[in-house]
Parts: sequence; C-alpha cells; structure tokens
Amino acid sequence: MSDQSRGSQMSRRSLLRGAGLLGVGVGFGLSPLLTACGVADDGAGESGGGSGAGGGTLTLAIDSTSAVNDPAFYTTLGDWMAVDCVCRGLTFISFETNEPAPDLAKSWQISDDQLTYTFTLREGVKFHDGTTLTAADVLASLDRQFDPENKTLPKGATRPLASLGTNLAALTAEDDHTVKLVLKAPDRTVLAQLSDIGGRVISKAALDKYGADIGKHLVGTGPFQFSSATAGQSITLKAFDGFRLGRPPIDRLVLRQVQDPSAIVSSLLSGDISATQFTPYSAVDQLKADPAVTVYDTEEGFDAILMIDARRVPELKVRQAINLAIDRKAVVQQAFFGVGSEPKGYAVPPAQDGYDTGLADLSTRDLAQAKRLLKEAGAEGRELGLMAASDSWHPKAAQIVKQNLQDAGFKVKTASVDPASYFSRLSDGDDDYHDLMIWERNSYVPDPNNMVGSMANPTGLYGSTITGLDTLDGVDTLAEDLLTAKNLPVGTARTAAYSKIQRRWAEEYMVIAMLACSTNLVVSGAGVKGINAAALGNHRCFMEDASV
Repeated sequence: MSDQSRGSQMSRRSLLRGAGLLGVGVGFGLSPLLTACGVADDGAGESGGGSGAGGGTLTLAIDSTSAVNDPAFYTTLGDWMAVDCVCRGLTFISFETNEPAPDLAKSWQISDDQLTYTFTLREGVKFHDGTTLTAADVLASLDRQFDPENKTLPKGATRPLASLGTNLAALTAEDDHTVKLVLKAPDRTVLAQLSDIGGRVISKAALDKYGADIGKHLVGTGPFQFSSATAGQSITLKAFDGFRLGRPPIDRLVLRQVQDPSAIVSSLLSGDISATQFTPYSAVDQLKADPAVTVYDTEEGFDAILMIDARRVPELKVRQAINLAIDRKAVVQQAFFGVGSEPKGYAVPPAQDGYDTGLADLSTRDLAQAKRLLKEAGAEGRELGLMAASDSWHPKAAQIVKQNLQDAGFKVKTASVDPASYFSRLSDGDDDYHDLMIWERNSYVPDPNNMVGSMANPTGLYGSTITGLDTLDGVDTLAEDLLTAKNLPVGTARTAAYSKIQRRWAEEYMVIAMLACSTNLVVSGAGVKGINAAALGNHRCFMEDASV
C-alpha cells in the first residue's frame, strides 16, 4: 500500500522482501568501512537457477490480477509478484537476511558524506528481448519512479520510489556500466529501497517501444519472462534460459487468481496449486496435519492495525480509550488462529531489526481505564464508524474490535468492504466509516523505516490522507526524528531512536493502534522444493530455485 507512495505502496495485504548477503555485500546498517563499498562474486553464493534439470509447471495462488505488471503501478499483489519474477534490480534482499546484496550491480561505492552512490553494473547481463544491460536501462527505469511526468507512466502510477526521488540531486550514467546516484541529504536506506519493486530494471528498448503499456509487455532480466496474462484469471511466465544465475528448474510459473478460501485449501491438498501465501488462517491446523502439504514457519513480518482518523476523532483521550479497549489476545487467537502474536514491539514486528519488547505497554488492554478516559472526555456513547476489508482475517478482527469498543462505552457501526474498492475508501476522508479502519502494514523493505517511517511520517499516506496526523500540533518534529533515526547504523542506538519515536507517536497522538503481528501463511505441496518461503511470506516472489 507502502507509501513511499505505494499508493503509494499500500494494499490490503501490503507489501515486502529479496536474496542472500554474500561476501562483503553492503547493508545500510553495517560498519562505515563496509557501507563504503559493496562487492560480490559474479553469481557466487547468490540465489539462483538450477542446473537446467527438472521442468514442469509451478502454480501459485494469488489474490488477483489485472494483467498489468508494472513496477511503477500497483494493481494487485499478484501482479507485483509477477514483476518480482520478470525483473531484477541493482540490489536484492532475500528476507532470509535483511541485508541488501548486489544483484544487477556487482559492486558500489558510497562517498564519505553518504551522498553519492556509484554502482558498477555486471557486464553481459541479458534482457528477455535479447538486449544487454547498460546504464541507460537503469536510468530509464528509475526515472519513471522519480519523475511524475515521465511519458512511460500509466495513468494512476503509484511509483513506490517516489519518496527517494524527492531526495535525488542527480542520476547519471558515467559510462555504459557505471551509474551515479547523488542525494540531497544522506539516506542509509537507499540500498534497501533499490531492492523494492520500484527498483526493478526494465529494458529501455521495451520502454521505448511500449511506453505506458509496458505493464502488458514487461521485459526484464529475471529468471522468468512474460508469456501471457488474462485479467481476473492468471499470469503465465516461462523460464528464461539466459538468466545470469542459471535457468530455473521449472519450465513455467503460473500465478492464478484464487479468491475463495475453501478453494485455496482444497487446491493445495489436491495439488492443483503448488504454493501460496494467501492460505486462510482458519485452515492452519488442518494443513499442518496433512502430509500432502508443507506449512512453513516464517517470522512475523507484518502489523495488523487499526487506523484512527484524528480529524473525526479529535480528542486524544478518546483515541487512547480506543487503543486501551482492544483485546489483542482475542485478535491473535480468533482472527489469526494463533498464527501471530501480540504487538509487543508496537509498529516494528519481530522479523525486523529494531524490534523492542520494551514498547509492549503501548498495546495492552485496560478496559477500566478506557471507560475512565471516555468519561473524562465527555464522549460516552460516541458513535464511531468502523470499516474493514471483507477478506482474510479482517472481518473477524472487525467483529472483535466492535465488541471491545461497545464494552468500553462506544456505539459502533461497521462496513465490510470488497478488497478491490477498499483502498479507495481509505483514501476518502468523507467516507461515513472513516473514523476507524482495519488494515495491515506489510513491508517490501524489511526495515523500521518502512514501517514506523511510513506510518508515523505526517507527510506520508498514513499520516496525512488516512489518519490526519498532519493536522495535529508538533508533528513536524516527528518527521525530523524519523530522518535522524533512519540514518543511524543498525544497532542499539538506532533501535532506541525508533523506540523513542514510537512511544511519542503513541502516547501523544495515538492515530494507529496495533492489533497483532503476524505472517502471511505460506503453504506448498509436499513435493515442491526450493521456494523462498521467507520472501513469499512477505509477498515477494523469488522462485528461481523452486522445483516441482
């Protein structure tokens, strides 16, 4: 939904990760020596193709497809999963590690002032259309992320790297294999952001040919190339013989729209679906007991959240009462069927650096205190609108929250919204049910900046359009503190900075109440091997090692 404009980067099961740290590959949290230079052997130690043996078709169940696969245009998670398979970027994060590793860039240098990134591209990397990767392809791909007037952008483009573009001073090609990116202000998350969907590199020849229709003709350097797509049905990709890490073991990858939870379960058990991360939580015990499938244990990487519109619920005490009324144990057990935990780290989930259980008190239930605050605010019997998407865990969580709030003394009216139209409802502050909104925050970049930095930023999608945080006093300094925190090296000081921000954000504003931490439930057929379950649990799709 991630903001960084994910529409900026958001969605109902929004967004998340990429592959292995090798050698002295660079991360935004490593020592000054390592952050100055990132290098990798050409293919050594990286995720990647098999020997060419195997074959067959691997079928993934996805949420939906519009048959438009464009890294600058969010449509569905399924469509962006296809982008992950077709295109690669300068850097890569596997979610088996949170560190960015070299990908299409074989190395990089970062200036002492942290403003200039010089990327050296791998030579001889082929696109699916037969052209060879050069700096011109990188510039053409990133420019459409940074420039809202780029002519290759489709109408409504969400441009997930738009926020990085606002901090861009220059983007140039020094030669055919060298790209220089110059920032206005330091940003230690650049390498991680370039691993995101928005950092995927497209053939410039294809962009020149197809323009704004590139999403129907996507050409990248990834392990799979586009074959066909039908809106509302499926996307078919075929193995790319020229993938730089070796041809994938499977011949075809089919991403099939399956929206009925019972159909997902039956298709996994029958083998009609090879794998999915859209497994209904209600089936977890049944599937764990069946030898026909494998249920993967992936770390909790997303937040289930209740967003509060401060323009419609202006009293802090009332927003605090809402937070205090929520029974998180019930949400974990009844909405997620135990696949998750209470949000002890507030907005940072356990899978990410910066997780701090010292923030557990920000998400504890105290119904008596909630009632007292409501009375002090003179808001007993206040009617609130509550909306949630009609799929997955959202309806049950809405039912629990509604009952919790009624127990505290609120009156609550609810709306169950089709997932296809839910985002537009979230973006409409005049919606009758915009007081309270249940959703989730996934992160395609596994870093607190993509969680706290997105949701607590008063200029971002969550902070302005959805919660009205930007209308409250003193929030400008939140943005300043977030900038400082993201530029600290990973470690105790950075964790402490994000914890301090979160405590203030919760105690002084309380526009987002955490409901639970969970993971998207990854299940595959027992005979499916080599899928990156950690990535898939975050809606990232890396199937180059998968076999059936």
